[in-house]
Amino acid sequence: MSNAEQIEYWNGEAGKRWAEHDHVMERLLRPVTEALLAHADLSGCTHALDVGCGGGSQTLLLGEKLGGSARILGVDISEPMLQVARGKVAQRQPGQASVEFLQADASSHAFEPGAFDLLFSRFGVMFFDDPVSAFTNLRGALGTGAKLAFCCWQGMEKNDWTLLPFKAALQHLPRPQAPAPDAPGPFAFADPQRVQGILEAAGFEDVALTPHTLTLRFGEGLELFESVRELATIGPISRLLAEHQGHPALPEVFAAMERELEPHHRDGAIHLTGAIWLVTGRVA
Repeated sequence: MSNAEQIEYWNGEAGKRWAEHDHVMERLLRPVTEALLAHADLSGCTHALDVGCGGGSQTLLLGEKLGGSARILGVDISEPMLQVARGKVAQRQPGQASVEFLQADASSHAFEPGAFDLLFSRFGVMFFDDPVSAFTNLRGALGTGAKLAFCCWQGMEKNDWTLLPFKAALQHLPRPQAPAPDAPGPFAFADPQRVQGILEAAGFEDVALTPHTLTLRFGEGLELFESVRELATIGPISRLLAEHQGHPALPEVFAAMERELEPHHRDGAIHLTGAIWLVTGRVA
């Protein structure tokens, strides 16, 4: 989708649905945020820009990391998600960074030049229709010596959390049209050489991508069929199912997903592999 289509998507029913399930995403992706925060050297950072902040859970964790003297601006295109994020600011504990949220398209928004010393994101930078232009714009918001730290998904084939549900669903639903190469989307930054090229073209140096694999737990404390339905509200599988609302084969789709995921269900959750890149760099 183009940036304009992304804005429409995330401010429509999809954005509202994600806002309603933000508590699920907060729990599910906390280990991802913690891995990124542990990996990146954020020493000396006091004014951070969190791109694609969504419901703000990772923004607050970043605030814990940076400490009370720091400031964070969370930016997202989705007003429903930002309403959730603003509701969390009151939960900020003493000793955490101050946080504000802004609805804007980070790829083109006129940020104050050189205002930030950290560009941070958890899965928020893979959706730009012109990533070099977007990162160039974001680069302009960073001062000399500023740091870059974000995470993105590796290829779908390495991420069982989306591969296995898709495999099951496609037994009963038509295969969607394959996206164009390098099209914006959750797996747009799967190729590390492409990511490095984009960032270097935008003016970043010392770019490094470190692979990281972790286990994602879906449906904490739920039975298998409930966990499957939680998983079905997240990521690419949710879009596939939304495109086929009312399809007569949907009961068979969920039954197939349950069969596929049953071996991964234990201790009240579905355990599936997530493979990500931890990306770091700096501004000279």
